[in-house]
Parts: sequence; C-alpha cells; structure tokens
Amino acid sequence: MAGPIRVPTVQTAKLAKDKSRPAGIESVAAILTRCKTPLIADWLTRTKKTRELNHLRLSDEERAGHLPKLIDDLVVRLGIPKLPDKDSDAIASFAAVAHGKLRRKQGYSSAMLIHESRILQVTIFGTLHDNLSMLDFSLLLPDVMIIADEVDAQLTQTMDAFTKAGPKLAVA
Repeated sequence: MAGPIRVPTVQTAKLAKDKSRPAGIESVAAILTRCKTPLIADWLTRTKKTRELNHLRLSDEERAGHLPKLIDDLVVRLGIPKLPDKDSDAIASFAAVAHGKLRRKQGYSSAMLIHESRILQVTIFGTLHDNLSMLDFSLLLPDVMIIADEVDAQLTQTMDAFTKAGPKLAVA
C-alpha cells in the first residue's frame, strides 16, 4: 500500500516549476505530469481564496489530497488517442468516487463540488498557458476537448458518489 499523498506547499511548487522546464516540445499529458506539483499548489491557493469553498476548516491534505490521483487519471485519458464521441469514453475514476464520498462527510454542498471542479479546469488551462512555448500545438485542441470531457466525467462520478453517501457532517 502506498504512503500518504503529500500535498505540495507553495515553496515546493515553485521549486518544482523552476526545475521542470525542459527544452523542446511536449504533449499536454507530459506538461501536466511534469507540472503536477505546482498545479496542485495553484489549485489549493485558488480554493483557499474562494469564499464559496474556504469556510470549511480543512487541512491542505483534506482539501487537495484527491487531486494527484485525479490528475493521473486525466493523464491516462490523454494517452488514449481518440476524441470523445460518446459518454462511455470517460474512464472510471475510483479517485472521483472516493472524493465524492469524502466531500459529503466533510460537509460540502453539490454547488461546492461543482465550483472546485471549475477551479480545477481553470488551473489546468492556466498551467498549459504558462507552458505555451513548450506545447505541441497539433495536439492542443483535441487534448483540451479531452480535458474538459474527463474533468466533467470525474465531476459526474464525484456527484453520483456524493449523493449516494451517508449524511453530511455539520458545516464549520
């Protein structure tokens, strides 16, 4: 069994970002893999600043512990060379299901889940924007379509697990 998932701090994210700039052209999946630590740190910073999400007292691990696996699932999906053409193109994400159950216990609302998913998409696209000079533009549009589809599919799975989970804890 793997050890606990470590949520990056802003300092470790900056170090990872500085050390992770290769020369040459990269795929979207390679950029997301290389930039996973700063991406998660950026998402965490954004959620902490968002009024709709920051009223719950959660540690960084409780808030972002699910993200490494969701990003890994997204990278796997990007490795399937096919544009989404039907609902079944999304992959089953055990991380998304676990995330929905956890968020229910933590006192999230469905609107909060949607909001943090939206922040994830914005953060992913921001990461790609920060790496424009290294992007393989021939794959960019199809990969953006896959990202949007997969993040939405993860949200669907999260929401399904959230609605089927037990009662919420009291909101802090």
